[in-house]
Amino acid sequence: MILSKKIKKFFFLPALLFSLIFFAFSNEEQFSTEIFEINSEKLPFIKVPDASKDLIFRQFLEEAGFNSKYSVSEKNSSQNQIFTFYKILVPQNMDFIWLSSRLSPVYKDTLATLNRFSSADSRISGKIILAPTFNGIFIPENPDSDWEQLLFKKYMTEEKIKTAKIFKIDGKIFYFLKNERFDSTTALFFLDTKLVSPLSTSVLTSSFGYRVSPISGKWKFHSGIDLAAPLKSSVFACRSGEVSRSGFNPTYGNFVILRHYNNLTSVYAHLSEILVKKGQKVKTGELIAKSGSTGASTGPHLHFELRKDGSPTDPGKIINFN
Repeated sequence: MILSKKIKKFFFLPALLFSLIFFAFSNEEQFSTEIFEINSEKLPFIKVPDASKDLIFRQFLEEAGFNSKYSVSEKNSSQNQIFTFYKILVPQNMDFIWLSSRLSPVYKDTLATLNRFSSADSRISGKIILAPTFNGIFIPENPDSDWEQLLFKKYMTEEKIKTAKIFKIDGKIFYFLKNERFDSTTALFFLDTKLVSPLSTSVLTSSFGYRVSPISGKWKFHSGIDLAAPLKSSVFACRSGEVSRSGFNPTYGNFVILRHYNNLTSVYAHLSEILVKKGQKVKTGELIAKSGSTGASTGPHLHFELRKDGSPTDPGKIINFN
């Protein structure tokens, strides 16, 4: 592994380059314990991701284009690439998909893993993010979310660890897998941001918020919504995720709890039949249960909840139940 300080001729802002932190990795694909340290405070700052308005952004695109040209061609595999980092102020009202299209040819996979975004609907508007001029996947040494744990288990195989580069970014260790991309399943989980109704047809009988409980007759907070449906109607996952719990309790009856990315969970209660088990991965719209009237229930219906960061959220403001 070689740390090169040679400046390529194609850069059109030579004075700025002395402030960049950049690396040129040799063709040797052997694991090294050498750690490349990155301090984001010292990185070039892109204030507007528009090449016609920001010269630094134009340089970013030049470098990214150069790296992309040589990263996938075997006959040019001996060509060293320049590995640079920038930081970008994300404009207001710009989402991840829009931003990643502006930063092409850098993969969305690279941007997402470097900045530890767990889904394409991560809120980035107005924030400062890091953007490299090269492609691959960044895997944190210490995954702190379900999404990162999934990536760690999937990509950090013994073989890939041998070729991983190590970056220390603002004090945190990342393994970098050069030119690696999300496979189709991983990409589906990351890009699947929509939520759908858990029933194909239903009637809203009780809304989110305070109400008179039909069981106790007392004024009580209702942490979800009730959807009337015929007994044994198909219940579907509102979004891709993993079954975190399923079982029975006196209040919810038979229930399923799905854990989704971005700290969102969904709850399905009073079921007549559970068709999934703990740890099982499900996709949006996948059959997970049959509706019923188990537990504290006055008739066949589905009690449905959404919880963001553990706090109840009104499903009616997020999903169209019409």
